[in-house]
Formats: sequence, C-alpha cells, structure tokens
Amino acid sequence: MNCLWCGKTIKESIQLRELVTFKKVEPMVRCDSCSDKLVSLQNGPVCRGCSRHWVEEGLCPDCQKWKADYPSYPFKHTALYQYNTFIKEWIEAYKYTGDYQLGELFKKEIQTFFLKQKKQVVPIPISDKSKQLRGFNQVEGLLDFAGVTYTAVLIHCGTGEKQSSKDRKMRMLSPQPFMIDKNLQGNIKGKHLILVDDIYTTGRTFFHAADCLRRSGAQSIETFSISR
Repeated sequence: MNCLWCGKTIKESIQLRELVTFKKVEPMVRCDSCSDKLVSLQNGPVCRGCSRHWVEEGLCPDCQKWKADYPSYPFKHTALYQYNTFIKEWIEAYKYTGDYQLGELFKKEIQTFFLKQKKQVVPIPISDKSKQLRGFNQVEGLLDFAGVTYTAVLIHCGTGEKQSSKDRKMRMLSPQPFMIDKNLQGNIKGKHLILVDDIYTTGRTFFHAADCLRRSGAQSIETFSISR
C-alpha cells in the first residue's frame, strides 16, 4: 500500500485485533512521515468555542464576537488539525485541483469521531457553479470515504464566489448563502445536528448554516471540520 499523499510505500503488519477477531483491519492510507506534518488539536489547549489553539480559559476573541451576535446559540466546534502548509496543499489538490481520491486521506479520523456521535450529520453544501467546476462536493466526499451517513438538507443559493478569494472582512460581510430543502425540512425540527465542513476559517459559513437550521427548528447544532 502506498501513501495517498506522497506515494511512499507503507509497510503493513498484522495487528493483534486481527488475530483475535479474525477481521481484517483497513490498511493505512497515509504514511507516518505525512502524519507527522499534521498538528493535532485534540490534546492541546484550544478555545472551547471554535477549537483553535488557545492557551487561555474560555472563548477566544473571535468566539466572543460570535457570542455577541448569536447569544442564544451554544455553539461548539471540533477540528482535528491546525491549518498549516500540509493542510493547505491537501485542500488545493483535493478541492481545487479535483483529485477526488485524496478525500480518503482523513478517513480513519472521521470514522473515529463519528462513531461516537448520535447526531444527524449535515454537510455544508457548495454552489452549483462550484459543483460544475469541481465535479463533487468535497465535504460529502470526505463523509462518503469514511462511510458516514448524512442528510443534505441545506441548499447553496449564493453566488458561488469562492471563500478563499475573499479577505477576512469580506467573509464576515457575506450574505446568507443557504436555504433549507423543503422536501427534507421534516428531518430538522427537534433534531440534534452536526454540521460538517473541510475548513473552519472565520466561522462565517458555519454560523450562516447553523442560523438557517435553527430557524427551521433544529434542537441543537454542533460543528466539525478537518482543520481550523
């Protein structure tokens, strides 16, 4: 088996769990060298609101501003890794170059996280323009590779302008780009949901999506991303 990212051969070894259960463990898709380039946000000090690296107690300044804008929304975000050069290059190759197979690179972490979740999973949608250019929704791709069931209740009705082309101020001023699929509206009311995206940058996308779902009767909403 070769690493999906760098192509290096990954040495496979029989694990004790395989011998005890007679079940074959899925092979690794990322080598140790590539994994070492990732900075985990699961063990270090992080903001309890957005999961960014944060050594102080409570909410970071960004989340304090969001709390002022959404005082009744008890938001909680989980990110697996800190945004860095490795994540940037992976996003470029997977999302913008369209190397769909790279959506499998974080399969095991996603599986592990959602194995513990009892909430209904909702992927962040992309615009029709992005779907035509890219050929796939990168968030749905991540979930599909991990075998996570989801309900696409949100529709992107915005202009399709890439968030990556905007600076922070422009992102924060972005109008609401989402609406609810009326055919699936019954899947929201009274439900506990978890929104999924690939990257959390300013939080604007997540808060737009959460606001849309809350107005449609969702009981609680948490959010998740590969990187922060």
